[in-house]
Amino acid sequence: MKLKRKTFGIIIIGNEVLSGKTLDTNSNYLCKELYEIGMECKEVTVIQDVEVAIIEKVNLFRDKYDFVFTTGGIGPTHDDITSQSISKAFNDKLILNKVAKKRLEKHYSDETLTSARLKMAYLPSKSIIIDNPVSIAPGFSIENVHVFPGVPKIFQVMLKEFIKKVDKQKKFFKKNITTEIPEGIFAEFVGDVQKKYPDIEIGSYPYFKKKSFGVSLIVRGDEEVLVNKVSDLIFKYLKKIEGNPRLF
Repeated sequence: MKLKRKTFGIIIIGNEVLSGKTLDTNSNYLCKELYEIGMECKEVTVIQDVEVAIIEKVNLFRDKYDFVFTTGGIGPTHDDITSQSISKAFNDKLILNKVAKKRLEKHYSDETLTSARLKMAYLPSKSIIIDNPVSIAPGFSIENVHVFPGVPKIFQVMLKEFIKKVDKQKKFFKKNITTEIPEGIFAEFVGDVQKKYPDIEIGSYPYFKKKSFGVSLIVRGDEEVLVNKVSDLIFKYLKKIEGNPRLF
């Protein structure tokens, strides 16, 4: 029986991502980090810097998942509207957070703490600060929604600290099998194995490396014994049909 794991969804906010100008690496990093503590990502979406879109998506995700992570839109510019939008999603109001203001005042001189920068100290009244040791302006949590900046280097440092406070769950067990034959040759066998062991997740991923071609089969589950059993079944079959498999 599969464990009931904590779930999360990711909302990437930013027109620059949708236009292709900026590559989203935050969702990939977040999925990897939370996978390591046994959490399961259910959905990733990218939306515009539009208030109604942010409110709608945040409300949808917070009802569906245990954790919701947003990145982007909490900076000092006119199009950074994530904080005010999430505040409205919770029927809350933005206030000048005294702790955030004090941190910004300490970080900037009187001349450089502009009204635009001070905007980053306005947070929903019911929120809790997420520390930002890099550029000081904080993220925040409100109930199960956790709001981070979009700049990857800042996001990663903040997330590392945030994860330390999250309860870790039982880790996933995983095996990787590689083979040099196309998916179509073994797909039916692997499909039958998947039906027989529905609590195990089997993913098939073709890859190209320079002049070589192959397929990586990822076997993942909650029980180590079962993961090993399924991996051995697939490995032996691929060996039988001369797929030159490797198991690790």
